[in-house]
Amino acid sequence: MLAHQLPHLPPFAEFWAELDGVFAWLEGQRRAAALPRAELGNLDPGWTAPTAMVSWRRGVPLELLRFAGANRLKVEIDYRAEQGRQGARVIEPYSIRRSRDGNTLLMVVNDRGAIRSYRVDRIAGIRVTDQPFRPRYLIEF
Repeated sequence: MLAHQLPHLPPFAEFWAELDGVFAWLEGQRRAAALPRAELGNLDPGWTAPTAMVSWRRGVPLELLRFAGANRLKVEIDYRAEQGRQGARVIEPYSIRRSRDGNTLLMVVNDRGAIRSYRVDRIAGIRVTDQPFRPRYLIEF
């Protein structure tokens, strides 16, 4: 049942390198870092994302964003901007939020290291990469 996930798991060396830190945290010798929320623009503070993204009935598999975020993997999205510019963007996924004007947004860090938001209704495709990332913000999927 997990065959679709196996090609996208981060390299084993990434997990192995983190084990000392995990054991230090378990033994109370290390504190977990408190990351800020990814926020940009005029967001609706009272809105929370549904727990099951597959129920959103979108044309793209949004559940891949949750999988990639949980496993700290970058995602390539095919995006069509309002100005007509379209193409692939490699991003770090952090959360799904809603703007005060009702647009559902994907909060990300782009390939230049800047926090961005992309309207979900303009995403034409999602592909999980095998490129790991170290979170800069709280992952909220």
